[in-house]
Amino acid sequence: MNKTRLKKYANLIARCGVNVQKGQEVIINAELDQPEFVKMVVDECYKAGAAKVSVDWSYQPLTKLNVRYCKESVLGKLEDWQMA
Repeated sequence: MNKTRLKKYANLIARCGVNVQKGQEVIINAELDQPEFVKMVVDECYKAGAAKVSVDWSYQPLTKLNVRYCKESVLGKLEDWQMA
């Protein structure tokens, strides 16, 4: 997909999909494979009036390792920073 179309899609996500309002904080969960597109979405969220945009990056191979090797009791526990 070309950059212009991606930019329009990022704008659509921020303004219609998420409906960012002035002063809101936005949290984006994203994989590491599309950093340029995530940057576009962050930019559009700020343009829509977001006060702060945070990106929670994940990497699927590491997630798979955690699921494979972590004990069930650890996997079922939510840390304070994970609760929203």
